[in-house]
Amino acid sequence: MTNYPQYPAGSGPEPPMNQGPTGPRPASVDMAVKLIWVAVALTVVSTLLSFLYLDDAVASAVESDTTGTLTEDGARTAVIVVTVLALAIGVGLYAMLAFFIGKGKNWARIVYTVLAVIFLVLGILGLGGDQPAVSMLLGVVQIAITVATLFFLWKRESTDWLTGRSAA
Repeated sequence: MTNYPQYPAGSGPEPPMNQGPTGPRPASVDMAVKLIWVAVALTVVSTLLSFLYLDDAVASAVESDTTGTLTEDGARTAVIVVTVLALAIGVGLYAMLAFFIGKGKNWARIVYTVLAVIFLVLGILGLGGDQPAVSMLLGVVQIAITVATLFFLWKRESTDWLTGRSAA
């Protein structure tokens, strides 16, 4: 028989670090979730508007083809497929994050933050590009919504609720 070390009486497993949300969802988390849904709606609108400029995107793709093998029909198909797939993945991901943040999952806040920082960097870099004024305006609005969402997600009351700590 193996002799395992004994622990002092009263010592047991450590309590879990994150007990989950305590109390009602704070207004800051409600606002963040609503802003994520607004950003999702703006993404859908922006994508639909991009189809108005489909011919420009196709012409740009054909012009930038250095091999000379890309046809206009091939470019059109590629632009549509990539746009629809990106929309579906983006909307699905952000909808999932909004849902889980609303349920009090801190991991979803962290994932949202990482994706938001990447979006902000790319969005700010893309503002100076050759794009229609409407697209640029929507980009600026989406950047502002993302910054506001991050602000609300990282307020103390949000952090306390999402990490299961009592508000001090």
